[in-house]
Amino acid sequence: MHNDPWYILGAGSIGCLWAASLCHKGESPRLILRESSYQQFDQKRIPLKLLTPEQTSRFAVDIVSPETIHSPINRLIVCTKAQDSLSALNSVKPHLADNCQILLLQNGMGSQQAIRDALPTQAIWAGSSTDGAYLSAPFEVRQAGQGQTWIGPLSSHQQSEQGFYDLCNNFRLKVSQCDPIEQKLWEKLAINSCINGLTALFDCRNGELLDNGEKQVWLDQLITETSEVLAALGMPANALKESVYGVCQITASNLSSTCQDARKGRATELSFINGFLIQQANSLGVTVNSHHQLMDQLNATGVKTGQPATASSLCI
Repeated sequence: MHNDPWYILGAGSIGCLWAASLCHKGESPRLILRESSYQQFDQKRIPLKLLTPEQTSRFAVDIVSPETIHSPINRLIVCTKAQDSLSALNSVKPHLADNCQILLLQNGMGSQQAIRDALPTQAIWAGSSTDGAYLSAPFEVRQAGQGQTWIGPLSSHQQSEQGFYDLCNNFRLKVSQCDPIEQKLWEKLAINSCINGLTALFDCRNGELLDNGEKQVWLDQLITETSEVLAALGMPANALKESVYGVCQITASNLSSTCQDARKGRATELSFINGFLIQQANSLGVTVNSHHQLMDQLNATGVKTGQPATASSLCI
């Protein structure tokens, strides 16, 4: 299986970052593009550029579309937005091998569980990453900071020796195994639910939330409510404020992905972040009025928060 090519669904910043990192490892990944995007390229091997603070690396990467895949996909990494992930996977579903290993790298929660339920015979893995990356041009990805990626199986029947654990060695990205992975997903969701939507509402950078004024008051309210949800789930909650403040300080000059999407009028992933948290809070009997108010005000200002994520039972 390990001689099979890696396929990457989604050519955004994370998809390109992983494609470049796999090339660096000596692999030959294939980027899956929409048919309309694929047809724009005369050459089916495109230049991919990775820029880091230390150096610039260039790779040649094959591109395909769902219509031009002619061999079974055994290893697939899904790097689309949460709201697009299931439909994107459905576009390549006929090509998935019976034992295909699928790694999901989406923000928030809900989309991963929906995919697991829709593909019960596949080995579904999920990842939670703190890598910072953005596209400065198509297929030109800048890695803004070295983070950490945790990966682990979502399906209880999967064996620990299967999947993507070989990425933990000789890979330029820091990848570690974690089982159960749901706790790592919740840890990231908790932080994002306090920061991302608020930066979109105020159209501000992360560090501006610590303004000793209205933004910080609202931030603290979101942190308090999110901590109560984590506690109800039986997860550590005492350090959430420290974690959220730390992210705001370390990434003070950054625009969250949600704020960037809102500025460009694109659909955000908030239904899979705050929306998912609200659904879980409702099922647990926890009051999260500030999260409701945030989503209501974002909708009122025209930010596309998306449809509510599907609630799923989680193995915590």
